[in-house]
Amino acid sequence: MLDGLTPKAEARLSLKSRLAELTLVRPWVERLAAEHGTSEEKVFAINICLEEALSNVIRHGYKGEPDHSLTVDFSASADGGLVFTIEDSAPLFNACAFRERPAPASPDEIKPGGQGIPLMRKFAGSLRWEPLPHGNRLTFGFR
Repeated sequence: MLDGLTPKAEARLSLKSRLAELTLVRPWVERLAAEHGTSEEKVFAINICLEEALSNVIRHGYKGEPDHSLTVDFSASADGGLVFTIEDSAPLFNACAFRERPAPASPDEIKPGGQGIPLMRKFAGSLRWEPLPHGNRLTFGFR
């Protein structure tokens, strides 16, 4: 702390492809949210989206191999929205083109997995994927 004030959160969070690194996301989001007067409901939505997307990259894109890089960038839009952008160097995967499974007919038919992208679509105000020369860029917008 400087002069009794909490330092501003960095606009970029750099992670390695280990699930344990996800513990760094929530406190970073909370610092950014405090700086921008973001509601608890919005913070919840941001955390769900980032944790789902990052865990998918680590588990599926990087196939659990440690020490690959991921970054999450933050910016505030002119209209007061919050924008988070994840970049990785995993094989191309267009999360926006992912087709959801049909809803289960009964609770007995619910299977683990496959709910991350539908959750991102539900909680983010906008979701955009872009291919990079060596990876992916996934951008979430929250109003």
